[in-house]
Amino acid sequence: MKTIFSKQVLPVAVFALAIAGAFTTNAMERNSRSVDAIDGFKRLNPAGLCDDEQSYSCESVNTGAICRVSASPSSQQVYAKNANGACTVEVYRPQ
Repeated sequence: MKTIFSKQVLPVAVFALAIAGAFTTNAMERNSRSVDAIDGFKRLNPAGLCDDEQSYSCESVNTGAICRVSASPSSQQVYAKNANGACTVEVYRPQ
C-alpha cells in the first residue's frame, strides 16, 4: 500500500505544489513592479508655473490615461515638477 501511494499520489502532489508555487511567484513579481505615486500639480502657464496649493496622486509610468484634476477627460491636466521645479513632466493616472 505504501508503494502505491509513493508511486502514484506523491508525484501528483509534488506537481500540484510546483504549479501553486509558480503562480505565487508570478503574483509577487507583479506586485513588486507597482509604482510609487508621485505628486502632480496644476500648471498655471505654458512656462510651467505650478499651483502648489493642492497636489494630485499620479504615476510616472504610462498607464494609458493622462493624470487629470478629476476623472472627467475634459478636466485640467496635471504635471509633475522637473529638476528646476517647473510643472512640465507629463504624468499618468494611477491604476
